[in-house]
Amino acid sequence: MLTEVVYRGENFFREGEAFCIIQFSEAIKEKHQSHSHDFVEICYVYSGSGYHTIDNKQYRVSKGDLFLINYDITHAFYREADDEELVTYNILFKPSFLDESLLSFHDYSSLALSYLFKDEWDDHLIHSDLRLSSAEQLDFDHLIEKMDYEYSQRQEGYNAIIRAYMIELIVKIMRGFNRRSEGDYLQQKKASAIESAIRHLNESYHEPVNLSDLAHKTFISKNYFCQLFKEATGMTLSQYTRQIRINEACRMIATTHKTWVQIALEVGYSDYKAFYVAFKKQTGVSPNEYKKSY
Repeated sequence: MLTEVVYRGENFFREGEAFCIIQFSEAIKEKHQSHSHDFVEICYVYSGSGYHTIDNKQYRVSKGDLFLINYDITHAFYREADDEELVTYNILFKPSFLDESLLSFHDYSSLALSYLFKDEWDDHLIHSDLRLSSAEQLDFDHLIEKMDYEYSQRQEGYNAIIRAYMIELIVKIMRGFNRRSEGDYLQQKKASAIESAIRHLNESYHEPVNLSDLAHKTFISKNYFCQLFKEATGMTLSQYTRQIRINEACRMIATTHKTWVQIALEVGYSDYKAFYVAFKKQTGVSPNEYKKSY
């Protein structure tokens, strides 16, 4: 695998545009390029099969798989062997391409704010991937091929036609999401979102906790993420973070001779006062009182 890179829209979009469509024959694993980008991307597996990695998770893919990739998400496609094929259509765009009022927004979910989708959008149903039925594959193939033709030919009014096709494509993606059983979907959503968040918190408890980043990676709103997190753990995000930080602090008190300031910094508190308040709230005693028990 090559070194991860960041793709910039300016290197793909033609002058004055915020849209690009590319048909691409993916490389083998040893030559695939993991990357993130500063635009939204709809990736559609047009033919063949292979793998798609998203933030170090690997998925088997084949014709009819569709993915929504937000800003700053690391991903890559690759085929399994030289004699196999994996062809994708990659639709690159900024939300402002569809609605200029979204000029300052940077993710797929921002389209919910557009008048174009106000009657179609359900934030609870947005996910990062979709498996199309055989009939839907034929429909999407035709729609994306028309989009590709308009983009390559650049005839008068092509941007308006592409924009219309994009609106149609996104509405059909929303229909696909809506097709899922809400009960099954919500269970999958909970498992995926909370598993990812807990893994991140357990590994990076010493770093600042950013609710927006956690919600962004799981394609759900901050409020809904908080609801799912509390349902799954019985705690708010801040309570859970405090628990794992103070548990680690207790371990360090029992097994090391570090100062309070050192321990506070290593478990994620920038000053001793904040650490002291959190410690007493979590354990019911002060750090000094806790240490005396050892």
